[in-house]
Amino acid sequence: MKKLLLLLLTIGLLQGCTSGTDSPSTPTEQQKPPVAAEPETPASEPPATTQPPTTPEKPPTEQPAQQETVYANDIFRNVTVKKTAQDTFEIKGQARVFEAVLNYVVEDGHNELTQGFVQATTAAPDWGDFTHTLKVKKAEPNSTLTLILFETSMKDGSRRMELIIPLPE
Repeated sequence: MKKLLLLLLTIGLLQGCTSGTDSPSTPTEQQKPPVAAEPETPASEPPATTQPPTTPEKPPTEQPAQQETVYANDIFRNVTVKKTAQDTFEIKGQARVFEAVLNYVVEDGHNELTQGFVQATTAAPDWGDFTHTLKVKKAEPNSTLTLILFETSMKDGSRRMELIIPLPE
């Protein structure tokens, strides 16, 4: 009985392995995954590019606005200098200085042409606004004027946290 059962199982196994004619005959062909069809794109065609959005042009009568340079350091911020007239400059900004007093010097690289102080609206540790109109004339026509903003040290009277700004021509 055992022999008959063993014989039937063997015949069933052999018949199951060879019964399909559409199955692959080698094990490696059975393990290959199906290949998906690639989308058709010509190799010679470059990828599509997008053009940057166009901005409307300004009418030719408008002059482009000049950008003001903004200067800053640890105790000065948003400082701008604008030439308002011949030898006249307007200085605006914010300062965080002791007793709301900031000092300035204008020099031409060799000489100090003028000096003074400006009172800000608020003392340190807050930021105080300041505005000052400065009149200074060049000693030499080909020189460049430089404004130096600073705080005077209460300890030894030295300049502290200088902010050097070239004055516009």
